[in-house]
Amino acid sequence: MAFRRAAPRSLIAATSAALLAVCAGALAGADAARAPTPVADRIVGLIQYVRWPGEPDLARWDVCVAAGGIAPAGSDLPPARGRPIAVRVLSAGESPERCQILDATGVPPGGVRALLERTRRMPVVTIGEGESFCTAGGIICLRPAGSGGGFEVNLSALQEAGLNANAQLLMLGRRRQTPGGAP
Repeated sequence: MAFRRAAPRSLIAATSAALLAVCAGALAGADAARAPTPVADRIVGLIQYVRWPGEPDLARWDVCVAAGGIAPAGSDLPPARGRPIAVRVLSAGESPERCQILDATGVPPGGVRALLERTRRMPVVTIGEGESFCTAGGIICLRPAGSGGGFEVNLSALQEAGLNANAQLLMLGRRRQTPGGAP
């Protein structure tokens, strides 16, 4: 039986702070001189807490940033779980099939739905902004600071993509189940 209850603002703020702490903890083995950025922390944190099919065969983590997004410099990202992270900008018509993570935070709302249709059923963690991103089938949906910050995890989309998430990620993010299963 699933139910929702409104979370107090203090809990939302604490959840956002906890996500940053988890991401920072994921970087503990990284070069201490590197100043972490929120984008880098988010990427490394997701790699720490998500499992992909065929993962043992990966030589590196491919992180794609949708056209219009801001890509962190690849040299700014420390290895995660023993593999280097390669970051590249995905051109408008390019397939995201080789990406493990696709950051769509810079995509205009009109292009989000088409982008998510291309990634549906692919083992790609999609990251975007707002509730509409989750409704359209995104996996990690960042909430605006004005709404208390933090993120939601769309369990339906996560399962449809064939991905598994560590319970810690699910506890940090608000879980969202799309009515009727996958969007």
